[in-house]
Amino acid sequence: MSRPWKDAATLIVLARDAVKNSKYDYKILTFKRTAKSSFYANSLVFPGGAMDKFDESPSWTSFFKHHKVPSEQLRRRTEVTKPFIYDPQGNNKIEREISLRLAAIRETFEELGIALCSPASDTSKSSPFSDYFHSKDCDIPFWQKQVHNSHETLMNFCDKFGVVPNIAGLYEWSVWLTPSFYPKRFETAFFVVMLDSVPPCYAESHEVQSYSWQTPDELLAAHRNKTSFLPPPQYFELHRFLNQTKIDDIASFSKKVSGSSVPLILPKPYQLKESIMLTYPGDDMYPAIEEKGYYEDNHDTQKFKDKTYDEAMEGTKNFCRIEMKNYFASRLLCNVDDGLLPACNDELSSKF
Repeated sequence: MSRPWKDAATLIVLARDAVKNSKYDYKILTFKRTAKSSFYANSLVFPGGAMDKFDESPSWTSFFKHHKVPSEQLRRRTEVTKPFIYDPQGNNKIEREISLRLAAIRETFEELGIALCSPASDTSKSSPFSDYFHSKDCDIPFWQKQVHNSHETLMNFCDKFGVVPNIAGLYEWSVWLTPSFYPKRFETAFFVVMLDSVPPCYAESHEVQSYSWQTPDELLAAHRNKTSFLPPPQYFELHRFLNQTKIDDIASFSKKVSGSSVPLILPKPYQLKESIMLTYPGDDMYPAIEEKGYYEDNHDTQKFKDKTYDEAMEGTKNFCRIEMKNYFASRLLCNVDDGLLPACNDELSSKF
């Protein structure tokens, strides 16, 4: 069965930035899509986008070999379970563990001008923090446009300035599959990257209305106050950081679990009397998914259509779900530790 979705990569960028009167010592990068965007227009999202054929080009193998990138950074993790998006793509394409990272780096550069690259002479450092390249001799907006027009140009950019995409600094986080009721679907690999300082950004005008560096609670408050809309994946992922106040702790955690199995998150909906409930893996009401379940909702989505949320909750011990009443009125309720970061409810949104 052919897969009715596109493959994509997204990057959650955290940068150290101690702010007075804030419990967080870091901020997270998001940007607002333009009104012309074909997917989640005017929404607040993390950098990222669809994969390009050059992200998978075997010429990258020669590039990394030439720059003496340690082989362990390029090794495929075959001993762990990963979603469809990591499946081998054929002899004429590089491993998805590399190409997905390259796609995330390229898209972040195209959209916001952050070049997550290390000096070619320093590709073996073990710090969980990533480098970013910035130089007064580099016209970032010019190169953004060049890479946007021809994705192959990312390699030319690296050769020009003697840098290498820092694929080792991107840590696998999760994989999201758009639910079947959306007309446009993506399977998206989410990565997380930590930076020691906030880099300069250059917004690409066709895709980016504006960008911001904010703490997790600020981003969620903006959604709650209806000043910015967070799509469900961003809304869900930001909750994982609510209780994580130190970037060093997140960096240590990311490095520790590197190479572990990567979860696939496919929200499964239920119609309620006054709202819609999206359930996630670990929830008692999350249906068992066989092959067909990835392509369509083959569970009873109307099972609770005559019940309120509280009525539908009766007898539930393990829950991981988002209830949505409208575009902005949503709340996440979760008591499940999914193995990434401890489960967390947004207490400020626990009541509509």
